[in-house]
Amino acid sequence: MERSIFMKSIAAPLGLILFLTSIGLAISFAFPQRSKAAVVKSSAAFSLFEQRVKKPSSLSLAQATLVNRIDEMTPAEANLAVLHLENALKAYLPTAIKRMNTPAIQQDIKDIYTPGMSMVLARSKVKQSQTRVVLQDLTAMNYKLELGGGRFYPIIQYKSFKVFKPYVSKDLQAYIELMATESEQPSAVNGTLLINWYKVIERAMAYEDFLSTYKSSNRTIAIKEAYNVAKEYVFNGAQNSPLFDKITQVMSEEAAIAYENTLSEAGPEQIEASPLLIQLEEFLMLLEKNGDKKTQAVKDFLKSI
Repeated sequence: MERSIFMKSIAAPLGLILFLTSIGLAISFAFPQRSKAAVVKSSAAFSLFEQRVKKPSSLSLAQATLVNRIDEMTPAEANLAVLHLENALKAYLPTAIKRMNTPAIQQDIKDIYTPGMSMVLARSKVKQSQTRVVLQDLTAMNYKLELGGGRFYPIIQYKSFKVFKPYVSKDLQAYIELMATESEQPSAVNGTLLINWYKVIERAMAYEDFLSTYKSSNRTIAIKEAYNVAKEYVFNGAQNSPLFDKITQVMSEEAAIAYENTLSEAGPEQIEASPLLIQLEEFLMLLEKNGDKKTQAVKDFLKSI
């Protein structure tokens, strides 16, 4: 498949794309509107959380409230609170990125940064007071420090959401796991895949499984977006990690082995139940007939899926 504008757009970390494209998803579809009677009966913990989560200045307090008092909420309140916390973090993310993205702050972090450094550690090592204030604020809001394209930026630290899993519905538990996996190890940064081809197909399969299992989840749109990007990685790779060699147009041997082994381990029954694996099987069969090269027939197939 020829490179497209869309292909270029997925060069950014998948986790960051999800966060930015999901900004604005919110209360209107996040949960059914509650009746006046339900509002009256809201728990004290939920009411306090809702009061705090609405303002960026008290977002860290809202998180503390949820961590410490979610067990005082009803299951419906716990679900809604977790969704509202994520919405608030997404809504503030552009501001958080803008605050960090100044020449002085970028240089200050660069001077002390080592791979994998946490926001907390970076805050303790930077020299400028302005940088410390920004990193302190974002640390309190539980954002995570990331590096991509030569720039430092914050992302939502979904691993911290795992503490809420015992109190929320099955679909949100699964959603938190998927998002935590991606935020802890992004699929790609700056157009380069950071995971092997086994994990590329594994993540796409995980998103597909969520979509088929939780059709009515209010995080279906976010996972659908993640699935579309993950599927693009499966069949094309990333800009700097293409599936097909740019000169010879031959498919990556490592990817071919990973995909063949994945299909073999899945077996006929699982393949039949997965549109993604069906397409992958057809894709490999077509490649075999075309010498593992990206011929016109292969390009046409990729355009059709």
